[in-house]
This record gives sequence, C-alpha cells and structure tokens, in this order.
Amino acid sequence: MNQNYRQTIAIIGAGASGTTCLIQLVLKYVVNCCTTPLRLLLFERKPEFGPGLAYGTGQEGHLLNTKAGLMGIVPGERLHFVDWMHTNKAAIEKEYLDLEISPDSYPPRMLFGSYVKAMLQEYTDLAAEHDIEIEKVQDEIIDAQLLDDDRFELKSTQGEIFLCDYAILATGNPAPSAFQEFKDLPQFLMSPWPSKKVLETIRDKEASVAIIGSSLTAIDALITLVSNEHKGKIRFFSKTGLLPRVQAAQEVPFDRKYLTLPTIRKCIREKRRALRVTDLIRLFKKEVEEHQPLKPEWSIEKRTAKDTLPLLEEDLQQAYEGSNLYQNILYDMRDDIYPIWQLLSADQKLLFLSWVKPFYDINRHSIPIKNGEKLAALLKQGQLSITGSSKDLEWDGKRFVLQMQDGSTEYADFVINASGPAVTVDEMVDQPLLKQLLGKDLIRSYEAGGIVVDLRTMQVVADQTAGNLYAIGQPLAGIQHEVNSLWFNVEQADLLTNHLLEKIS
Repeated sequence: MNQNYRQTIAIIGAGASGTTCLIQLVLKYVVNCCTTPLRLLLFERKPEFGPGLAYGTGQEGHLLNTKAGLMGIVPGERLHFVDWMHTNKAAIEKEYLDLEISPDSYPPRMLFGSYVKAMLQEYTDLAAEHDIEIEKVQDEIIDAQLLDDDRFELKSTQGEIFLCDYAILATGNPAPSAFQEFKDLPQFLMSPWPSKKVLETIRDKEASVAIIGSSLTAIDALITLVSNEHKGKIRFFSKTGLLPRVQAAQEVPFDRKYLTLPTIRKCIREKRRALRVTDLIRLFKKEVEEHQPLKPEWSIEKRTAKDTLPLLEEDLQQAYEGSNLYQNILYDMRDDIYPIWQLLSADQKLLFLSWVKPFYDINRHSIPIKNGEKLAALLKQGQLSITGSSKDLEWDGKRFVLQMQDGSTEYADFVINASGPAVTVDEMVDQPLLKQLLGKDLIRSYEAGGIVVDLRTMQVVADQTAGNLYAIGQPLAGIQHEVNSLWFNVEQADLLTNHLLEKIS
C-alpha cells in the first residue's frame, strides 16, 4: 500500500455518540503516539455537527432529563460537563440567567449542545496539530458496499462516493414508524424534531393539538408549543396515559439487598436455568417490601386508568422529599442494569419490553421537578389533557378524529407523532443506510430490536463482514437497552475506539 495512504475511518452520524467516538479516537491516537497516517470522515445530514436532534433543539425550555453530573462526553469523567460549565461560568450566566451549575442540576439541552460543539472543535484542533485529517461532510450516507479489498464504498444522498477502511454507525434515534399513512398531510408532524418545524407548521396559537404518546418526547413537544405562547388545547393521546415520574432534586442513596448482581447470579446457579423477567419482578418486589412498613397493594401500582393530576401532584411531593422508593432503587441500579440485561435471553428481553417496559420507563426515565411543575400547572389550567385509552386516529378531510377504547371521540387540528423510535430495522423509515446494509447481509437484526454487535468490541456481527464495521447508540437498543443514557454510550465508545485503534496500529 502507498506509504502516504491514510487509514480512513468514517463516522456516520455526528450527534453526541458520533462526536464522542471522534474525540476518543483523536485523544487515544495522540496519547499512544500512533504513527499510522489517519483520516476521519464525519457525516451529518443536519447543518450542525455535534448536538444532534436531542441537544440541538434551539429551545431553552427543553431541559436535560439526566442530571448534569452524568453528562460528561469523555470516558471516566462523568462530571466533565459540570467542569466545563464552571470553566465557562461567566459567559454561560450571561445567556442563562438563572442557571444552577451543579452535578444535580438539569440545564437546558441547548447548553449541553454548545458543550458538545465546543468539545468537537477542541479535538478537531488537536487532530490538526498531530496530522490527523478530519473532513466534516454535511450529507447523509444512504448506501454502502463492501469491496473486494474489505474497504467500504459509501454513497451519499448527493450521489458522492467515499471510500473508508472502517465505518462506525452512529445514526441516532430513528423516527417513529407508526401512522405512516398521514406523513404527507401538512397537519401531521412525523416527529417533534426539529422543534423549528413544529413552530413553522402550527402557527395558529389557538389550534387544538394532539400529541401521540405521553413519554419524554411527548413532553418535549408540549414544551416546544407552550414555551412559544401556544394557547390552544393540547392532548396527549396514548395507550397507557402514563407520564414519566418526577426526579428528586438529589438522588437518594439506597442500599439494595435483593435486586443485586450477586443475588441474581445466585438465583441462576440455584435454579439451574437462565434468568427470567419473573425473577427480576420477584426480587424488585422483595426489595420494596423490605423498605416499606406496609406491604404494597401491587394491583393498584400500575397507575393506568387513573386521574393524572393527583398522581403527578403525589409524584412532585415525593420528588421534593426524595421518597420515591421505586426510583431510588432503579437509580442505585444504574451501573448494574446493562449486565443484568445481558443475562436475559432474547425472548426474555422481548417479554420485558412488552410487559414491564412502560412501568420501568416512567421511573427510570423521569423528568426534572421544573418540568413536573409545568405539567401540573397546564393540567390545572385545562390546557393539557391526557388520554390513556387511545384506539385509532383518522383524518376526516378537515381535522383529525381521535378514537378511544370506550367508543368516544375527540378532535384535533394538528397531530405530532411522539410515539417513540422505530424498533426494528425494517421499521426505520428515516434510516435508509441500515435497510441497505440489512439487505446485503452486512448487518443482522436482533430479536429485541436494532442490530447485533460483539459486545466486547462493538463490531457488527453479520454474514458478510470483514470486522471493520462498528455501531453505537440507538442501533443497539435491543441488545444493550441502556442506549438512551449518554454516559453509557460514552463508555461503549471507549471499548469501540480501543479496539479500532488497535486494528489500525
């Protein structure tokens, strides 16, 4: 090979996960005194590199749903974002007047986006100092071909061809796959992102809006509207009507006795069988009952088919007191959830997703107190309502008809689809690259969603592979589960970049 040839790594997706891969590749290349000539291609379909959709909202009212002390974008330094805010405190406080800078704060997501952009620029400059070529390409990669020499030929929407030796799939959250029949209606928004499109579409401040879903993404859509003086009625239209619970101002330490990795492994050993979801439920219940003077009435703990406002007010009170026991247990499990997930077979993972996930999610992926208070105020004012028995959605030529399980109907002028990301590759209508790779056997679908990788190296496992394709983040939702947590993706990028640099060196 030509001695001037540069090993080329393509990072497909320049959101937070793709950016941390670039940062770690550059830093490790420099620290380890690598000499192999290196070129990094960073692809992003949006104009802005770094924040991605989640952190490039442009809306100050969109807060992080994870405390700042877990949002460091470099491995082993979860407090790095907090340190950066302290370093840049004077400039930040001019723009964000009431910002609290602490590990337990929930800053605006656009501030975190500024941090990611700053880190991307810092390590782009470091790369230039060490003769690492970085090329940022604002385009989407829609197809890839594995060549006879094991390089990849990448094709963009603009028809350009790029060659690379290695590729990292960091394609981010897929759009919802439900309700595709309405995608051409101007009154239907297939996603709450970008928020600018929501505001450009729903210009009538008195219009009625239905938001499909009631999770974190639905709340983002709501905040986009009300932060921009929308006065019309807004309805969450979902199957469960479950709102995320409210996070305490500070995490409360919890000493688990039963729902621990040693106890779970002991269960596997003694029962002589693989872990089951029912084992986890039993241990969780035992953990709760150990810490409550009265045994819970588990049949009423589902929270479905109940008036939302009293539940939310109770959640707020528990957040003020730090007394949400379920949440305290799950937060204490933060670093154990992934290894526990690996102990479940694919069929047990599917059972968890269909049976437990809605109730797990509202406790594990909860909202800051400030957002909880905002939701409570909107419910009291009557601007927001929540339907937890949705059945179907229709367009009658003038407006949307929302059909309920009990046969009743509601109406909306606009609908925002916040039903959650597509799970299987076949459903990922906005990610043509993954579909092309699947059709060429360059990736393999995982039963619980997304694709298969070697969890030790993050290399894609497929029939037609040369070991030079990697993945991180949302494409691995089924096999890794914790991919909504940035700190987790940062740690997985550590594994990925270690292995990749070993190969090129």
